[in-house]
Amino acid sequence: MSGRHIAFFNYAAHGHVNPTLPVVAELVRRGNRVTYVVADQFAGVVAATGAEVIPYESVVPKSWNTVAIPAKITGNDMAEAAEKHLTEAFAPLAEAEKRLGDDRPDLMVYDGFGYATGRLLARKWQLPSVMTATTFVVSEQCNPYAGLAATMSAPDPGHPALARTQELLRTTLDAHGLGDLSNEEFTGAAEERTIVFVAPEFQPGTETFDERHVFVGPCIGDRALQGTWQRPGDGRPVVLVALGSFGYENQAAFYRDALAALADLPWHVVMSLGGLVTPDDLGPLPPNVEAAPWVPQLSVLEHASAFVSHAGMGSTMEALAFGVPPVVVPRTGEQDLVAARVAELGLGRSIAPDALDARALRAAVLDLSEDRAARERVRELSASIAARRGPELAADTIESRAAAS
Repeated sequence: MSGRHIAFFNYAAHGHVNPTLPVVAELVRRGNRVTYVVADQFAGVVAATGAEVIPYESVVPKSWNTVAIPAKITGNDMAEAAEKHLTEAFAPLAEAEKRLGDDRPDLMVYDGFGYATGRLLARKWQLPSVMTATTFVVSEQCNPYAGLAATMSAPDPGHPALARTQELLRTTLDAHGLGDLSNEEFTGAAEERTIVFVAPEFQPGTETFDERHVFVGPCIGDRALQGTWQRPGDGRPVVLVALGSFGYENQAAFYRDALAALADLPWHVVMSLGGLVTPDDLGPLPPNVEAAPWVPQLSVLEHASAFVSHAGMGSTMEALAFGVPPVVVPRTGEQDLVAARVAELGLGRSIAPDALDARALRAAVLDLSEDRAARERVRELSASIAARRGPELAADTIESRAAAS
């Protein structure tokens, strides 16, 4: 089938937008019309897929790497984040309804984190929907997050930000004729299909999920608009050091440790510093080290032999797709889960932030570079990811759901 009108809604972060880009390009290639609602800073990369963009002014930072996520997240942080996330998720609602009201899509596709506008309009217009998930998912038998709550500071149930969040959701649902739908029913609604951008081998308890979850794995396509990178001609192996598109507390110390650990090795070191650290913060750099606020990660991974990262799911999946064993230093609770899975499956090495220093990082990179069994496991997973043909499988799933409506 082809020729359907499909609307995408996403959250304003690279790790959420990037996996959808090759899926949208594949849907357009097949003759579907895609309208993509996204924060204006992503309008260019989305338009390059052939989709029509409905941009909106984001209320979250234009660049997340200029905001430091604290090392210890408090209950107050979580309460305020919940309010900001829902405010962001509803930010495009008025414009999306205006633009799509007389041009109803056949199917709504929305991100599991920034779902609110897409799900609301799908319910209001009685349209079928598909959710996308960029990290671990939960089944009735398997919840990878079960132990995480005990390690985190829960927000006070009476926190004003939580009250404002619930009020925003309630008033928005009421204003759109969904007054018979409780807040809990809206936020906890089960989806007929969820596309998961995680390799099934990496997801814990994959066997506990039924056909409602489709594990397409990492979807990697052409990101030429995000730049390219050329490998030096000196033949040195390449190690990439990056903390993704978010900023973290103590980020400068992380890169100083990485510099001390790697600079004198016979490797070419590429550092993607983000918005909180500058090359000047690191002092004079030797000729085998390059540092920039941002580098095109896929272009570097294509040539890399090692990757030092923060255990973000997007970065981890990209590394494994390119066959690069990661050394991960998790910075948040969810990243702890990803790091634990990397270690459990024997795909890389994990270092706790409080155990990180130059010696530990150097040892982990060198040990992993000589671990033939780990590298073979990563090669096998990379081949499985490629064989899965994630963008095509995701497009098949979306088209099938649209056809069944």
